[in-house]
Amino acid sequence: MDRKLVEEAYGHLGLTTTSFVATCVEGQPQVRAMMLIKQGSRFYYTTGTRDAKVQEMVRNPRVEVCVPVGDAGREGSVRLTGSVEFVYDEDVRAEIFGCVGFTEAFWGQPENPEFTLLEFKPVRLQYMRPGTMDITSVEL
Repeated sequence: MDRKLVEEAYGHLGLTTTSFVATCVEGQPQVRAMMLIKQGSRFYYTTGTRDAKVQEMVRNPRVEVCVPVGDAGREGSVRLTGSVEFVYDEDVRAEIFGCVGFTEAFWGQPENPEFTLLEFKPVRLQYMRPGTMDITSVEL
């Protein structure tokens, strides 16, 4: 693994970053915008328990995430392939719940059964440096 490349790519990701998450239902990709939460070297998503994507991820936890990076005229992307795991640990749920402001507005508290926490575990990075057309792929 090229740690320098991974650090460069991950450097484009803030504590929270809008990302596009693709799942697959019966062979048909389903893409939606979700807020990627970076906590140290780990990634998380929060969502509503009854959202369709939750059932999609129960059936098939493999996802791909794309984050556009760069500025106008110098665009690039960070693409991550991996899977999600449902997080039930109360301490982790409380920690992630408290690190982003919008969660309380939606679910009130981390114990709310309508609150689902997903840990995204990437296994491959495809990075297109801003301003280039070159894509570098590394296994994580």
